[in-house]
Amino acid sequence: MDKYLVVAVVIIICIVMVIYTQRGGNSSRSGNASFKDIVQKEFPKYTVVERNQTIMICEMNPRNQLEELVLIRIDPNQKKNIRNFGRRVTFTYPKQPSMSEMRKDFAPYL
Repeated sequence: MDKYLVVAVVIIICIVMVIYTQRGGNSSRSGNASFKDIVQKEFPKYTVVERNQTIMICEMNPRNQLEELVLIRIDPNQKKNIRNFGRRVTFTYPKQPSMSEMRKDFAPYL
């Protein structure tokens, strides 16, 4: 009888561990947001638009048109790259940049 009790306790502990680990995985997935939403929360003063896999940080000009200030592209085949086109700046990253990296890179332009 004691052997059955030990086996039952071990099985219950295993079931509880599986349920706990599965529940933890689901709750972290609900916290994920799109990259556009993350950028919008970081720069609320500006309008963030996503077009052709490019995130654009824009501001409204006096004619109520969006004026592109910063373009963010994620291309795994390129290194980090910064290109200026007049007032607009294009940043290319090999992976999704962190918030601190974006704040540091965009500070002179926003």
